[in-house]
Amino acid sequence: MSTTPFSTSSVDEATQSALSRSRSSSTEGESRLGENEGASKEKTSSSPSSSDIETLAGITDDHAPLSKLRKIIILGVFCSAQFFDLFNANAVIVSLPSLGADLNFTPGALQWILSAYTLTFASFMLISGTLSDIYHPKPIFCLGFAFLGLFSIPVAASVHPIMAIVFRALQGIGAAMNVPSAIAMIRITFTDPIERSGAYAAYAIAGTVGNVAGFVIGGVLTARTSWRWVHYLVAILVIPMAIAGWFLLPPHKAPPKSERRSIDIPGVLTLTAGLILFVYAISDGAEVGWGSPQVITTLVLSVFVVGAFFGIEQYVSNPALPPKTWTNKNFIPLFFYAWSPYWWCLSCELQLVSVFMNLWGDSALIAAVRCIPMGVAGGIASYLSGRFVPRLPPNYILVGSQVLMAVGSVLFALADTRDKYWPYVFPGMIVGMLGLAAGYVACTAVVMGGARKGEEGVVGAVMYTAYQVGSTLGFAIVTSITEGVNSGRADDTMSRFEGYAASFWSMVALPGVMIVVALFVRP
Repeated sequence: MSTTPFSTSSVDEATQSALSRSRSSSTEGESRLGENEGASKEKTSSSPSSSDIETLAGITDDHAPLSKLRKIIILGVFCSAQFFDLFNANAVIVSLPSLGADLNFTPGALQWILSAYTLTFASFMLISGTLSDIYHPKPIFCLGFAFLGLFSIPVAASVHPIMAIVFRALQGIGAAMNVPSAIAMIRITFTDPIERSGAYAAYAIAGTVGNVAGFVIGGVLTARTSWRWVHYLVAILVIPMAIAGWFLLPPHKAPPKSERRSIDIPGVLTLTAGLILFVYAISDGAEVGWGSPQVITTLVLSVFVVGAFFGIEQYVSNPALPPKTWTNKNFIPLFFYAWSPYWWCLSCELQLVSVFMNLWGDSALIAAVRCIPMGVAGGIASYLSGRFVPRLPPNYILVGSQVLMAVGSVLFALADTRDKYWPYVFPGMIVGMLGLAAGYVACTAVVMGGARKGEEGVVGAVMYTAYQVGSTLGFAIVTSITEGVNSGRADDTMSRFEGYAASFWSMVALPGVMIVVALFVRP
């Protein structure tokens, strides 16, 4: 964390400046508005609105400047949440075979341990961002962090597949509360573009470290004790961190009730229902077939429900997703671009772990060790991205990252035997993660840099909804391709690798589409 580049600017200086411009008639303010302008005209000037001032002032302690050390501590809290979000996701990937055998999951249903988490993660992101904007990000963040830890306990104690899936889904709600609130507070706390990019890079590094730690620690616990201890460990570590976060983050000041906008209950419920139907249809398609009536019906219904949401947003007084949000700079192309990072990363990890364990005969621990290069490369690339993203045209980084991910996918697709780990899989991990980290940091920094004041929570929520939708689509599509190609094939290693190879080739097409999308991003 100490390597993150911070500048000397602070949110409190911005707050004091905003308050000064709006509440006084200083010489500087008069020169900007004109010597003879009165107080009434001054109120209609370009000074920040009261809601913007509240947003800035709310995270500070009596407007006292935040020291460099205090900023590092604050960022450390956010990074710990990102660490455990990714740790929780990847430790489960390694423990899936053991969990499935213990609870008698069917092969097709086992993916729901992953999909249930990403389903609620994506579906509840927007309402979490809305609550963050209305009440302040701090309480939403701490409550979500606590949810993640508390619901790990019943997951660990599960005695039936349904029990495990339901409580994994509840964990996803906690993660959904963490992300938009953390991104909003980073956006507000770190006001300098260089400083902010460094903060986003540190946030991304925490995710990559959690990624690799999840594999390694999850592999060790699964091999030496039980898959249940993966979830008990999350509870043991996260619950105290959630409590500590309340005291470590700056005191907050929620807007008075008279100034709070109401919650768009019809819009939030409609969008949540639409996303749940969509994610369910995509996930279920891998198990029962894309042409089944239940998948087609659910998918079509989700489209109509999401369409109804956009209709509702045109008429409610305080929409959960204001139509003007889509006019934020670069918001539309980056919304679709954001599908790709988690799609590529988590899908590759799921498929590689499956190849290592099911085809190459590795234990959970050995499979986890083989994945370490992904985390190391991702952490280094995230740090470098934080340094260079503000200095380079975003299109170059966004396009280049997709090229690197495509190269990684090609190398994975060619690694059909164990002896090809070092010449193909290892460099594929390095190259692919370099691309993923650069794209992730650039996408987040550019879209949040273009967010209007007061919309940070909603913009962050929608973007991370896109990230999670991408991961869920990725899980469903690669699983469906692998099972479809391998259906009816011989049970030898070479024959069954064809299904995995086909899924890796599908992830070469994904960067091709995203390169076109990135060309629409404006500097």
